[in-house]
Amino acid sequence: MSDFREKQSAPSRRALIQALAGATAAAAIDASFANVFAQSGPIKIAVLNTFTKSVALFGEATWRGFDFYLEEHGRKLAGRPVELTREDDEFNPQVGLQKVRKLIESDKVHMLLGPLGSHIAAAMVGYMKTAGTPWIVTGAGSTPLTKQRLPNMFRSSLTNWQVAHPMGTWLTQNGVKETTIVSSDFLAGHDIADSFKSTFVAGGGKIANSVFPPVGTNDFSPYLTNIRSQNPQSVYVFLAGSEAARFVKQFQQFGLKDKIKLLGFQSTLDSDVFPLQGDSAIGGLSSSIYAELVDTPENKKFVEAYKKKYNELPGIFSETGYATMMMIDKALSAIAGKLEDRDAFSTALKSTSIIAPRGPVSFDPVTHQAIHNIYIREVIEQNGTLANKVIATVPNVGDHPNNKT
Repeated sequence: MSDFREKQSAPSRRALIQALAGATAAAAIDASFANVFAQSGPIKIAVLNTFTKSVALFGEATWRGFDFYLEEHGRKLAGRPVELTREDDEFNPQVGLQKVRKLIESDKVHMLLGPLGSHIAAAMVGYMKTAGTPWIVTGAGSTPLTKQRLPNMFRSSLTNWQVAHPMGTWLTQNGVKETTIVSSDFLAGHDIADSFKSTFVAGGGKIANSVFPPVGTNDFSPYLTNIRSQNPQSVYVFLAGSEAARFVKQFQQFGLKDKIKLLGFQSTLDSDVFPLQGDSAIGGLSSSIYAELVDTPENKKFVEAYKKKYNELPGIFSETGYATMMMIDKALSAIAGKLEDRDAFSTALKSTSIIAPRGPVSFDPVTHQAIHNIYIREVIEQNGTLANKVIATVPNVGDHPNNKT
């Protein structure tokens, strides 16, 4: 029996080794095909934004910008089909963080876009740094956010400082020497007020008063009564969504429009809220990364196509959504669509530059903040429609200097 076992053991071992080698090769081939399929299959992009509450119209506008670009390009980026999904953060940091965990851990998305609220983005930073998922901020303007320097985070929209501080300088150079600040009482509101105040005061301007209405304010009459009694030369306002609409309309109803100059941060006076404001917005001045009347071929083409589809002019958020997809598309094309290689995508996006509807856009290589023009805008009526006319341009404004140190 022992001789029989010995005679059989050698070929049996050889057969086993050959079988294992074949299985290993087959597994390697399967893995290779799986990898190729993963890098040619659909790209799963999730949008975390606010689709309810008073700022819902901005979330919807950003979504339209994303979707519009994809529709124009066959719902593909760099030749790969895109699955675009969305979650509502309800303008609540805790809800936002829960949704982010779901999108990354359960839905296995390749990329995250959003959010709108700076307080929500701040709550996400720690988790997103660990997750490593490519993250493009398309709304939250918190000035210190890019100081975090997450290698996987880029911001295709504004910083609050980027938009607010040129306005303070421009106003004092153009005869505005006194203002009352009215700014929403959350992280972004205080950031914007501080950024505007620093250059306005440095230019010789005087702040008559600063007030911070709580988020969700419907009745601004107590604030407007005080403004009327103080009678400053101007008011500088940051409010968002329906709150911006209510304030601007009530400002006119209180008889202040013809006596006190209305100034604002971009979302206060924009195409997204004009339908709610009506002619009460006409004559208002604001600063922004975009104006629908930017006089370039790229913007004219975008505005014409957007208006044809949605029967309205695009605003800052729809343009941001559109421009963000442009940047992603170009970066992915540089790496043959292989978003699974996160380091390669980050490197490609860092060096991406485009001519968007807003104008030239690139990224700061250190902080990953978008660099773009800032426009000083005046609300006018053109062919029965309200629009923002560019009256001054501050070119190539980058990140706050403190964020680079």
